[in-house]
Amino acid sequence: MAAVGTSGGSGRPPSPAKPGSPLVPPSPLQALLERAAAIEAELAQGKDKPFTEVTRCHSGDAVAAGHQPAAFLRQVAAICAYPELLGAECMPADAKRRAGQILRHLQGGSPGAYNLEYVTDTVAESVARYLEQRDGGIPSDPRCVVPCGGTAAAMVVSAARGPAVTPPRPWEHRGPSSHRGSSRQDVMLLLVDEAAAQPTGVLVPVPGPPLHGAAAGLAGAVAVPYPLAEERGWAVDCDGVRRALRRARARCLPKALCVVNPGDPTGHVLSRQSMEDIIRLAGEENLLLLADEVQQERAFLPDRPFLSFKRVLGEMGAPLASTVQLVSFYSLSKSVGGGGFRAGFFELVNVDPSVLKCFYTWGMSVYPPILGQVMLDTAVQPPLPDDPSYPAFQEELLEATGMVLAPGSEFGQPEGTHHLGLSLLLPAETLERVLLALTRFHAAFLRRFS
Repeated sequence: MAAVGTSGGSGRPPSPAKPGSPLVPPSPLQALLERAAAIEAELAQGKDKPFTEVTRCHSGDAVAAGHQPAAFLRQVAAICAYPELLGAECMPADAKRRAGQILRHLQGGSPGAYNLEYVTDTVAESVARYLEQRDGGIPSDPRCVVPCGGTAAAMVVSAARGPAVTPPRPWEHRGPSSHRGSSRQDVMLLLVDEAAAQPTGVLVPVPGPPLHGAAAGLAGAVAVPYPLAEERGWAVDCDGVRRALRRARARCLPKALCVVNPGDPTGHVLSRQSMEDIIRLAGEENLLLLADEVQQERAFLPDRPFLSFKRVLGEMGAPLASTVQLVSFYSLSKSVGGGGFRAGFFELVNVDPSVLKCFYTWGMSVYPPILGQVMLDTAVQPPLPDDPSYPAFQEELLEATGMVLAPGSEFGQPEGTHHLGLSLLLPAETLERVLLALTRFHAAFLRRFS
C-alpha cells in the first residue's frame, strides 16, 4: 500500500532497455535502475559512498521488499506440490488438513495436471464465499468469478485477436460467432470492435498504474486520461471525468472507466460518497466500471475502511444495482501471496452470462498456474482462531542516499508538478531508515536550491 504522493507500485518493474538499442529508449525509471546496478557494482568493488547498500523503494513487489508470503500459504502449496510432506513433522496439522482437502480436488492428486474443474469450480466457489463475507452478505455467484493468473493477465492477455462485434452497451455478448477467430479473450479485448468507425476509449486515472493504459493500447483501444484531485486527497473528480469524456468523444467511443481503489500510486481510499458518485456517473454515461481493487488488504486509514465497488453498488439499490456493469479485480500478488505465484481473480456484475463462455474458453488457452490457485484458494479461507497456524497468519536520491524511488512520470502527473514514488512495503526498520534519509536529503536540497 502506498502513501499520498508515493507509490506501492503495480508489480514487477520493467526490464532495462538493452544498451545501445535505438528502438527502445530507456524510461526515467529504467535509467535509474541501470544506474542503481552500476552503483551496486561500485560498492562491491569497494568504492567509497555515503551509504553501504542500494535500497529499492520503487516497486510494489512485497517479497522483493523483504516481506515473505504468509507461511501457511507456502506450507499448503508445498504439501500439494510434494504430498510426501503430509507426513512431515515440520508441517502444522491445519496446513496438512487443508492440503489434503485440496489434493482431493486435483486431477491425479497433483497440481501438475491442467485441473480446469478445480480452477473454475472449486476455486471460484471459495472466492465467491469470501466475497460474500467481505461485502456484508451481498450475494456472489461462483459462475461470475473468473480465477486468473493475476491482474495483468486478466486485463490483456494477448494482442492477437479476431473480429468482434460490440453492441451499444459496454458488454452484451451476441453469441460465439461474434468472437470467432479469437483464440484468447481478456477484459479489454471484449470491449474492442475493430469494425467500428471509432476506436474504443478507456478512461484511466492520472496518476495511476501504467498497466491500464498499456492494456488498452495492446487491445486496440485508446487510453483516455482523467486527473485525480491531489488537493482533495487524490479523490476522483467526476466533473473532471466528464470533461475528459467530452474531449475524448471527438476521437474515440469511451466504453469503460478504470478506477483504482485503494489508490496506486497515491495511497488514497475512496469514501462511500465518492464511490456512489462514480457509480452514478458510470450509469449516466453507459460506461463499464473497471474497479482495480488489488491493494485492498493494504488499506490502512482507520477512519476510512476499504469498501468494494460491488458492495456500494449493491447497497445503492435499484435501478443502479441491477444495471451498472462492473468488473472488479483482485491479485494475490498484492496481498499475502507474492507476485511470483501469479494468482488472482475478477468478478463480473450485471454482465450478460453468455460473456462468461468467452472466459472459460480463454481459461483453457492461457491457463493460470495451479500452485498460485492453490495459494489463492487457501488465502480466501485463512486459518480459524482455533487452528495452530492462526497466530502466525495474523502477524506477519540514488546518488546521495542509495535509494531507488520511482519518478512520478511513471504513473502520470499533472503538468508543473513533481512527485516521487516510495513503496511502503519495506520492512519497518528499513522504512524508518529510508524516511530519515529522504528527510535529510530533501532539507539539504532545499537549502542548496531555494
